[in-house]
Amino acid sequence: MGRVLCVLHSLEQKTGTLSLGALVCHELSLGQFKGPIQYNAWKEMKSILGPGLSLVTLDLKTAHPNLVLSEDLRCVRHVDTKQMLPDTPERFDSSVAVLGSEGFTSGKHYWEVEVENKTKWTLGVVKESINRKGNNTLSPRDGYWLIRLRNRNKFKALDIPARGLTLNTSLSRIGVYLDYEGGQVSFYDADKRSHIYTFMDTFTEKLYPYFCPCLNDSSENSEPLKIFFNM
Repeated sequence: MGRVLCVLHSLEQKTGTLSLGALVCHELSLGQFKGPIQYNAWKEMKSILGPGLSLVTLDLKTAHPNLVLSEDLRCVRHVDTKQMLPDTPERFDSSVAVLGSEGFTSGKHYWEVEVENKTKWTLGVVKESINRKGNNTLSPRDGYWLIRLRNRNKFKALDIPARGLTLNTSLSRIGVYLDYEGGQVSFYDADKRSHIYTFMDTFTEKLYPYFCPCLNDSSENSEPLKIFFNM
């Protein structure tokens, strides 16, 4: 228990705004601290605080035909050659996107995605029943809780209304935190442990991680999105 208290005391000093009691009972403040503080603590005492870094992989059955997935299903990139794949209801046919292989109907989950050297991308969480065919409105009203990058430095949260975000253009890894019962989807600069944006909503169906590496733009945006995993 002494080790646990030392870690909690260290976290308390770093935040400067949370009490030791708040950390012990997990009543972490909304958005800015809730995901990163739990993840930082987890690295030193997995059995005490949650969530840990969730095991997220990509679902090949949902991938747009122009997306290539790595063998370990942790990287996705866009290529110009369209693959001959069955046009099933699960597969995206317009948005160059792919979903995580596991959906969530409860609990708290956290994963990180490497976005370094990309000029554009879209990341977040979507509900299971989204339309995978054609172009759709990407908003919480339609079951999308997403942030995106365009033109290397134009960040936006696709909320209602959409909100521009001021972020460091050297952003290399995005953390995504889902609290299903709490109705929260939050995004973080995973390297700096700083809050980017939080959506609040009520979830009533299964939710999936969403990954869109966007077009490769003649190799200007050829870097893949990579799901970070480090035990």
